[in-house]
Amino acid sequence: MRYCGIDVSAKPGNQQLCTLHERRGPDGLELVATFYEPGTVEEVARTVHGFGLGQAAVAVDAPSGHRLDLLAADAPLRAQLGLPDGRYERARVCDALLTRRGLPLYPVPSADQPRSAWQQWMEVGFELFAALAGLELFRPPASSSCEGRVEGGALTSGRLCETYPDAIFCTLLGHRPGAKRTPSGLQERIAVLKLKGIVDEDGGLWRRTLDELDACAAAYAAYGLAAGLGSWVGHPDEGVVVLPSLDLRDRYDKLPAPSRQPLV
Repeated sequence: MRYCGIDVSAKPGNQQLCTLHERRGPDGLELVATFYEPGTVEEVARTVHGFGLGQAAVAVDAPSGHRLDLLAADAPLRAQLGLPDGRYERARVCDALLTRRGLPLYPVPSADQPRSAWQQWMEVGFELFAALAGLELFRPPASSSCEGRVEGGALTSGRLCETYPDAIFCTLLGHRPGAKRTPSGLQERIAVLKLKGIVDEDGGLWRRTLDELDACAAAYAAYGLAAGLGSWVGHPDEGVVVLPSLDLRDRYDKLPAPSRQPLV
């Protein structure tokens, strides 16, 4: 089984694929990471399909569909979720539930909304989900709730899901790490991937790019979907985000800043 993570880019030839597969190591179960050259949507999809029927679970770092305005001003779902008036009206359900936990996502347009240039990567994401549609998009069982745990056998409800690497790292760490381009932020991200048993035998994760690390985190979300070791957030009709953590906290905040002494 290949657990696949894909980091989406607005540049057509820069889609990043990482896969994990299980192996028994000296200290127990390991997840061996394989990183691929960046490529187009077609090349990545062809590679994933090449793993064989039923041999891949995939998590993509991009929205799986347009916003359906389920949280418009007069929507009954707002009261159920306890959303304050005037907030999250132009958000997907999954985005609103994660944002109020301190895990903000990019706003996703509705199907008839004009696109901005910076949203081009979302269009690429839509193309990728379409190219992998044969795996079937994961939809949790019908429920009155908009979040829950990924149950065992979840792959029968779809082998393809949406995820968000920034939220993955936050939920695995229990707090918001430093910016990923800072030494501390990079160190925390690599450390928690290694803590989860992920190994990179070609020099280690420190040699990988930020896009590769995000793809690796997404692959771990695909592993969580397959192993029943995750949670989902959102509305099944609009798309849910899968995170590899059984329990989501109410809030993810940054750690206190390190102490600094005043100058004389």
